[in-house]
Amino acid sequence: MKRILILNRRDILNPFGGGAEKYTIEICKALIREGIEVDMFSSKFKNSKKEENYEGIRIIRRGNEFSVHFWGLLYTLKNYKKYDLIIDEFNGIGFFTFFLKKSILLIHQLYQEYWVYEMGRIFFFMKYIEKFLLWLYRKKFTITVSNSTLEDLKKLGFKNVHIVENGIDEINYECEKNDNLTLCFLGRLRRTKNPEDAIKIFLKVKEVIKDAKMIVIGTGPLENYLREKYKNVKNLEFLGYLNDKEKIENLCKSHFLIVPSVREGWGIVVIEANLVGVPVIGYNVAGLRDSIKDGINGFLVDNVDSAVNKILEIWVDKEFYLRLCETSKEYAKNFSWNKTQENFIKLIKSLS
Repeated sequence: MKRILILNRRDILNPFGGGAEKYTIEICKALIREGIEVDMFSSKFKNSKKEENYEGIRIIRRGNEFSVHFWGLLYTLKNYKKYDLIIDEFNGIGFFTFFLKKSILLIHQLYQEYWVYEMGRIFFFMKYIEKFLLWLYRKKFTITVSNSTLEDLKKLGFKNVHIVENGIDEINYECEKNDNLTLCFLGRLRRTKNPEDAIKIFLKVKEVIKDAKMIVIGTGPLENYLREKYKNVKNLEFLGYLNDKEKIENLCKSHFLIVPSVREGWGIVVIEANLVGVPVIGYNVAGLRDSIKDGINGFLVDNVDSAVNKILEIWVDKEFYLRLCETSKEYAKNFSWNKTQENFIKLIKSLS
C-alpha cells in the first residue's frame, strides 16, 4: 500500500476540530511512518489555504462543511486510480463512497440526537437520513472507536466492524488541587455538550458546599449566552479557549470533571482528566458508557440531580475520593496514541 486518501469533514487545523480530528491526525502520522503517502480532503474554513502540507500530510480543501462531501466524492472519482485505499470518515454524513471497491468506513459515532440539539426540531428527519446513508455502507470494512457505536452499526446490518479505541498524549505533570471543591467543564460550548447542565450541577452542589468553585474551559456558540446568564454567580469562572498546557494546568486544580454530553464517540476528555488524577462524572449515554467505568475512573449518572448526589456522596468520603483519583490515573495508562496507531496499522495491513 503506497498512497491513501482520507475524506474528512474537517482537518486538524480547522478551529472547530475536536476529538475526531485528533484521532485522524494520529493515524495519519502512523501511516506516514509506514512509508505511505497520505492525502486528506476536507472543508475550507476562514483564512484557510486551498492546499497545504501539514506534518507530511497533503491537505486539500474544497467547499463548506456540507458541500465538502460532494466535492470529496468528485475528487475521489477523478483521482481514484492514484490511491490504494480511500478512508471515508462518516460524521453525520459520509462521502458516498459506499459503491467504491477501495473504500473503507471510519466512524466515531452516530449523530442521532445531535441533529435536533444542534439544528432544531425541524431537522428531526436527519437522523433517519443518517441511518439510511449508513445502511448503504453496511457491507464495508468499518473501523470505529467504541462498543457503543459498534452496537449501533450492528443494528443497521454491519458485519465487518473493528474497534480501535482513542488514545491520549502522554504527559508528566505534577498537580496541586484547589483547597475548595472545584468542578470543571472542558469542551465546546454547544448544545450537544450540554455545558449549562454542568453549571446547574455546580449551582446545586454550591447550595450544600458554599465555597465550591467551577471553571468552564472552552469556547463555542453558547459562550456569550452562558457568560451573560451566569455573570453574577460567585466562584464560577469562564476561561475561554486555552492551549494544551493551560488546559492541563487548570484541569489539575479540579476535583471532578463534569461531562453531561447527549452523546459521545468515546470521550477523549475523560481520559485527559483521568491522566492527571481527576475523576469524571458523566451522563449515561453512548460513548461515555465506554470511557467511564463506575468506581474506577468516575461514575455515570442520569441527570443533574443524580450528578449532584454522586459528587456530594464521594466528596464526604475523602478516603474513597483519593482512591478514585489514583485508580483514575491507573485506568488512563491503558490508553495511548501509540497503541491506537499500532492497532490501526494492523487493520490496514490486513486489507492488503
